[in-house]
Amino acid sequence: MPLDIKENFKGKKLNKISAYFKRIGEKETMNGTYIFEDGTSEEGCSYNNNYLSGTINFSNDEDHISISEFIEGLKDVNWASQVASSIDNFEGEGSSIDYDKEDFESFEEGDSDGCDYDASTDPTSISFYFGDEKIEFNLIDENLYEFKDVKYSKDDIIELVKHFNK
Repeated sequence: MPLDIKENFKGKKLNKISAYFKRIGEKETMNGTYIFEDGTSEEGCSYNNNYLSGTINFSNDEDHISISEFIEGLKDVNWASQVASSIDNFEGEGSSIDYDKEDFESFEEGDSDGCDYDASTDPTSISFYFGDEKIEFNLIDENLYEFKDVKYSKDDIIELVKHFNK
């Protein structure tokens, strides 16, 4: 791994890491009542499917997701719990609503069972913040990021985080 980042930021504190995700799948199950043309009704569910984009921020400050959880997410590529904790930082468009039943006249929404996230994808970009300075690694291939024409594996990025998070 090139040493220029370690040298250029020697003695500086890593304050925050931001991981940007371009397409996280979100499915919300909604309980409700199906109303049919003949006046009958039946309980069931609808499934609201969305794709979200947004950022998860990590720092060791109180009330934030810890930097150690960033390392675990990058190792395991499962960001669902962090997405749920950071949902206010995500936006997206609905892509479809799927229903349990067919040929119904209306669906009266009830309570939501909450959202499930398909967040087993690598961040599109990872930013390190050293006070007012920021460096950004951009995903160029599976397991490979780039910063200033230098390629870094996820393991390289983890080692950098550990180096600056001592």
